[in-house]
Amino acid sequence: MSDDALEKQSNTLLEAAAARSETSEKPSSSRKSLFGNLNKDLTEALNSWDTLTEQMSNRISPEEEQLREVKRLLGELKSKLNEFAD
Repeated sequence: MSDDALEKQSNTLLEAAAARSETSEKPSSSRKSLFGNLNKDLTEALNSWDTLTEQMSNRISPEEEQLREVKRLLGELKSKLNEFAD
């Protein structure tokens, strides 16, 4: 082989290697971007979860509210029955 042919072949190999390294960098940066977006979404979801948990922990369920109302009515009924017993 002549020197020109070897030089062309080595240049072609170098160009191919450079092209491969460029394509391998793109998925890496897009992968970082993907994980960055995923991390951001998970952080926002966790913050929303904390906020909702805080709001709901102080809230009374409809069943518990009903139970309190029944207890109140029973207390009133008991006091009225005590008036008749006296």
